[in-house]
Amino acid sequence: MKSMWKIAVLIIISLCLFVGCVGTSVLEKLGLSVAVGFDGLPNNKLNVTSVILNPTTESAKKSKVISTIANSSKGARIKINSMISHSSVSGQIRVVIFDDQLGKAGVSDVVENLTRDPFLGDSIYLAMSNGSAHELLSHNYPQIPDIGTHLYEMIQQHIEDDWVPSCTVQDYRSAMYSIGSDAVLPILMKKDESVEISGLVLFRNDRAVGTIGQSEGYLLKLLRGKQKEYLQEIGIERIELEPHLVSHKGGKVRVVISNIGSKVRIRLTSMKPLQFQVHVHMNVELQEITDRYDFSKNEAKKLLEKKIGEEMQKETDQLIQKLQRMNSDAIGFGNVYRSSVRNAHLTRDKWGEKYQKAKIQTQFHVNLIRTGTIE
Repeated sequence: MKSMWKIAVLIIISLCLFVGCVGTSVLEKLGLSVAVGFDGLPNNKLNVTSVILNPTTESAKKSKVISTIANSSKGARIKINSMISHSSVSGQIRVVIFDDQLGKAGVSDVVENLTRDPFLGDSIYLAMSNGSAHELLSHNYPQIPDIGTHLYEMIQQHIEDDWVPSCTVQDYRSAMYSIGSDAVLPILMKKDESVEISGLVLFRNDRAVGTIGQSEGYLLKLLRGKQKEYLQEIGIERIELEPHLVSHKGGKVRVVISNIGSKVRIRLTSMKPLQFQVHVHMNVELQEITDRYDFSKNEAKKLLEKKIGEEMQKETDQLIQKLQRMNSDAIGFGNVYRSSVRNAHLTRDKWGEKYQKAKIQTQFHVNLIRTGTIE
């Protein structure tokens, strides 16, 4: 009996070694594409740029960049395969980037073609480049050995711990095919010898219609109910806090807070005229204040809470009005409308007309949990 077990173990070990050798041999013949960029060209052509991991570990560079002009993403892959000494595999693509011109023309055709590839999942990140996607990916960054993996990790970090909303293929398609919300993607910009996320691009249907900055992106993610602990700087007029300021400097008082817990409720309050009420309750921690502030009295804490709430409400009102002018429902008021109104029979055009005319009121309640070292 023991001899049979020994034989079985030897067979299993041999099979594992055999499979390992075969797997290594196959991987050495494949080039794994980790990022792809699309630039729109005249006559519906695409300049497709692919970042491919070098299949050999001996190579000095971890990746190389290959570009070609084609009529489709699949046609580009065929051309790229003919330009390299190994087959390009799309199963490891983590980031897809569109240039801003293609974004304005519409990106759904490219996205849908990507989803038809059985080796690609819905967790791929989508982003837009400020300028050419080819230039962004093909630039030689001295401190970035693999630009594709670097972009993936940077976007992932900003989504999990920062102000960028989730931007996967699934997120985009969910917004695209839902009458009542629009997609949002991060903007990637080459700065000196690195790349940064400079803002967010807003969509109406599948076309880019405008952009917002980092501070506005924080509020957008907060209103979507997805904001985690992240620092936000707020400017408050000095006269508003004068009773409890110890120092008397010039300019605004800068307050830095971190959101340690928030609840957002959006309600449809009227059909005619169309009105929504947005209520935000935030528990925050004071990280920094640029002036000496006297917290010895309870009124001082209440005043600071009130002024932080008022400033955030003002900035949120400005953001919502900006989105309405662009006719981009990135927050998802249409979803609230559809869930509140039976037999709404909404179309994108009908909702676009309603959304731009809607009156949206916001209210912030800020609870200052901790005041940090100032106390």
